[in-house]
Amino acid sequence: MTGSIRAVLFDFGGTLYDYRSLEPGDHESLIELARLAGVKEGLERVPQAYREALRRVFKDYLVRPYYLHADMFRDAVVAMVRDLGGEASADHLDRYRHRQWEHHRRDFQLREGAVETLQELRRRGLGLGVVSNIDDAQLVHLAELASLARYFDWLLSSEAARSCKPDPAIFAEALRRAGCRPEEALFVGDSLPQDIAGANRAGLRSVLIWNRPDREPPVDGVRPRHVIRRLPELLDLVG
Repeated sequence: MTGSIRAVLFDFGGTLYDYRSLEPGDHESLIELARLAGVKEGLERVPQAYREALRRVFKDYLVRPYYLHADMFRDAVVAMVRDLGGEASADHLDRYRHRQWEHHRRDFQLREGAVETLQELRRRGLGLGVVSNIDDAQLVHLAELASLARYFDWLLSSEAARSCKPDPAIFAEALRRAGCRPEEALFVGDSLPQDIAGANRAGLRSVLIWNRPDREPPVDGVRPRHVIRRLPELLDLVG
């Protein structure tokens, strides 16, 4: 890649950290919620029930240019509890969120090589930003756990942008903050329909981080400009 890259912009969840690292605590929190909400049987089905509920709810939200993620995840856990025969109250949901964040503090970790890669990108003089489909409160919570402020020039949430990827407005705001043209920025993400599709549409150089060892990325539909398996591979792309 040429030396014209001036900024590297990152998705957060799934890119700088692996969602799987938070799964144990998330599952514990969901099981506690199901118990509070009166689910007596089938607690072993909670993780699968949540995935199914989130998949249904996500389809409804994905077509919207902007939404609060707190609303989407609330709808998913409420649907999960109902699927299991319970009913979640507002107090149950508040207690669930509190416990989930406690588990995040216990389990959170950046991807292997993330810190070293970010430090080297900064050493090379590149602008660094985070562009995340996340609400302000959640971004502050996880950014503190990751100590992100020391590595990035700015952090942009979908709530602050009033736009959720792949909507073009959040990418336009990211480029404004980065002070560069689309072709001068790499956008690194893990989601084809949100990160890569949105970055491609906005004219950024898209980079898909792909961690599945059992298969290659899909070759039909949305195509990233580059595919990496580990974050340090970014250093080869910026020269």
